[in-house]
Amino acid sequence: MTAPPPLDGIRVVDCTSYIAGSYAAMQLADMGADVVKVESLEGDSFRELPGFFGWNRGKRSLAVDLKTAEGRDIVERLAERADVFMENMRPGVADRLGVGYARLSALNPRLVYSSVTAFGSSGPGADRPGFDPLFQAMSGVMVLQGFGGPPQYLRIPVTDYYAAALATQAILAALYTRERDGRGQRVETSLLRAAFALQSGTVLQYPSKPSIVRDNPTYRLYQAGDGQWFFLAVGNQAFWVKLCTALDMEHLADDPRFASWLLRLENNQALLPLMEATFKSKPRSHWLEVLAANDIPAAPVQTVAEFMADPAARHHDMIREYDHPDVGRLTMMGEPLVFSETPARDAGPPPALGQHTDAVLGELGYTDVGIAELKRRGVVKGSAT
Repeated sequence: MTAPPPLDGIRVVDCTSYIAGSYAAMQLADMGADVVKVESLEGDSFRELPGFFGWNRGKRSLAVDLKTAEGRDIVERLAERADVFMENMRPGVADRLGVGYARLSALNPRLVYSSVTAFGSSGPGADRPGFDPLFQAMSGVMVLQGFGGPPQYLRIPVTDYYAAALATQAILAALYTRERDGRGQRVETSLLRAAFALQSGTVLQYPSKPSIVRDNPTYRLYQAGDGQWFFLAVGNQAFWVKLCTALDMEHLADDPRFASWLLRLENNQALLPLMEATFKSKPRSHWLEVLAANDIPAAPVQTVAEFMADPAARHHDMIREYDHPDVGRLTMMGEPLVFSETPARDAGPPPALGQHTDAVLGELGYTDVGIAELKRRGVVKGSAT
């Protein structure tokens, strides 16, 4: 018999929206937690975006008006029975809605309460709205993407995704701590913190630190003779020597101008034309075959659709398909974590708005008549209303 997934039995109340908080809660669902996504009657602010499906699979949706006393009572009942409560509201909003840490931890001292904010819960910017591109701009990510030219916006919301990963790490650590002392706690991260954490190798200063911002001829995109692009990732001297051999340029391996990563940066204008001319001489398929045969890291530039069809993606079960009530056949990523003894189960598709309202309220002790009355008064909403 297959063992239950790692977080089987953990109950999560997900009062988040947008990306960072929602994706963190989805990671818990992927690991087997029962995640109830608490939404307004209008739904998550990002429900209209295709990405919503990729941040909310495996959850149950409860649509409730938190501005009503009855709505707050429902969420309090959930929190009393929960292990984790998650929110990503601006500082102070959760308290005003009656679902702040002080209120819910008093009801349930074992509760792990997770907050994800933009700039943090205090200090400069705490009251400001914040989204991923703002932190890419502030943190130097766009400058780095520009390679010394105009700044570039990375379309993948990296600070959102890493803030989600940090929130999940903190929640798991707090659950582990609770096993020792029996008490929950509040854990917090932010897009600001994520922007720093993403760059632990670049957020550094010391007197002799090199400040070269140049195009590295052996760690960059190249266009082959057929117009197709690929990335060459020669990151150390061993790979550099292999590359010189593979390209029939053995004499460059001993050239003092290119004897280290930094020297290749300093002398990039001498090396770059040689590399470009070589790779332009034959099609991409030829170079990828040659590079692979010589154990040199390289990869083709692909679309997302091509990546989804990649044999490795299929082999590792990273593509899942569902029938979804809102959009029909839905294809999305599989679970990214592998557990040898407690494998994660397919968490199922993301929910329709209010799809599980009746079931969740029933678990909290509400009768069918009571649920119907709450719907009639506009306190909650089911998927069919």
